[in-house]
Amino acid sequence: MNYRFIRGLSQLLGRRAVIETDAAIDPFLARETVFEACRGMALSRAEREEALQKAAKKLSISTEELEKALWADLEENQVVRSFLPLSPAELLQQYNISLTQTLLFRAIDLDIWTKGDFQNLLWRIHRLGLMYSLEDTEESKGEIDKGKERSEGEPGGKKEGLRAVHLHLDGPASLFRVSERYGNSFAKIFPVLLKSKGWKLRAGILHKGFRGKRILEFTLDDSEEAFKVMPEAAPTPGVLPPEIQIKEEKGEYQAGTEEIEAEEVAYDSKLEQMFGSLSLGSWEIIREPTILKAGRHAFVPDFALQRNGIKVYLEIVGFWTPEYLENKVKKLRQVKKPVILLIDRKLKCSEKDFPSQEVIFFDKKIPANEVMKILRRYEEKKLSEDRSKLGEIELSLSGELINLEEIAAEKGVLPDALKGVVADRLALGKYQDYVLLENYLIHRQLLERIDKEFEKPGAVETYADAVKVFETFGLDRSLYYPVLEQLGYKVIWAGLSEESAKVKKADD
Repeated sequence: MNYRFIRGLSQLLGRRAVIETDAAIDPFLARETVFEACRGMALSRAEREEALQKAAKKLSISTEELEKALWADLEENQVVRSFLPLSPAELLQQYNISLTQTLLFRAIDLDIWTKGDFQNLLWRIHRLGLMYSLEDTEESKGEIDKGKERSEGEPGGKKEGLRAVHLHLDGPASLFRVSERYGNSFAKIFPVLLKSKGWKLRAGILHKGFRGKRILEFTLDDSEEAFKVMPEAAPTPGVLPPEIQIKEEKGEYQAGTEEIEAEEVAYDSKLEQMFGSLSLGSWEIIREPTILKAGRHAFVPDFALQRNGIKVYLEIVGFWTPEYLENKVKKLRQVKKPVILLIDRKLKCSEKDFPSQEVIFFDKKIPANEVMKILRRYEEKKLSEDRSKLGEIELSLSGELINLEEIAAEKGVLPDALKGVVADRLALGKYQDYVLLENYLIHRQLLERIDKEFEKPGAVETYADAVKVFETFGLDRSLYYPVLEQLGYKVIWAGLSEESAKVKKADD
């Protein structure tokens, strides 16, 4: 009998059981209370009963419940509440997965080749804080496995429409010294890899023998019978929804028509946490928003900063090895999207290393003001581009109350750009039936009807009365004061209450 094999199966089955402590109170509290009641050792049955009764009274339970609770947390006294059964074949598959993960605990580096949708795998790698590189690989020649070429449709064979990628994960040997701790993260990747198509992996495994430490090569692919079917109960941590599919478009790996929403997890570093808690005005901070294309490689920025259709990515470059930093520089040079780099001054690099990006160097604290300066430049650039775009478009206006923000959203331009173009055209004599107030065009006839309501005797004496009139005409709250001023009224406040604020003609 193979004892290790039996013990492994037993541990896997144990994980599928829900085991609880059956006790009226917490066993630790029960023991603590009884020992306090003893005031030493109970050397006779009478002393024991006295201590139990005293402790039970203090805990408001019976002595029988107290005795049962004393050692209820020991393994032999715990109760199996439920068990999730599985077939023998599924149990063996689980065992093979766990065995592979155990081997990967000793991995010092890892290479993965996979086809098709690789976003689940990449996201898991990124979440674990692993240093990696990704590149597209040749897929026109199919795959060769163990000296035999696979046929069409077989796992790992050539398939139309599937992109082949190679992921290399740097291990601890390239950091400081050979260590097994980094392999824990490698092991967590394996269940996600099993969901991929046409995958194979190569790992350098640290082996300690009588001849000292050696690095052995471990290879595996999806042709192994042990991994043909992924059991439903197998843990696949960090897998994203199946409807998310990455496609290459305009220099970016996009998740369908939307970016992948970041899940709630702990930040990778204090710097990321610090930046994520910043307030950048009306700019929305999105963590790890998408996968950017960098030539044949992929790049996952730490954050995206978004406002009114403007999207700027941001990467915090902290402590890395010289080799990893060099690879990051090469990647960033190929990213076509706007990227702001926050770089620790301790790193041996300069702005010349990042010619196509905005660079901010920092010491310990994140310079939010410097970030905002760069964001304003992007806003000004976008504003200029949108105004030029709108200059060639004739706006068709209809209705008494026109929301410029809605029109701007339809045309994909900034509201301020549209507002500026409308203001220029009004100055040139266009749209004479309208008045521009805030982000709205209001028809003069609507203003006249509002004014008539104001002129009715006793209709509008306080600001609260004016609000009721505005609500009747469906005005946005941002228009209340501008409309009052346009109609020649002023508000005289006598406190914070709208009921006590008087509305008067400005010339009174």
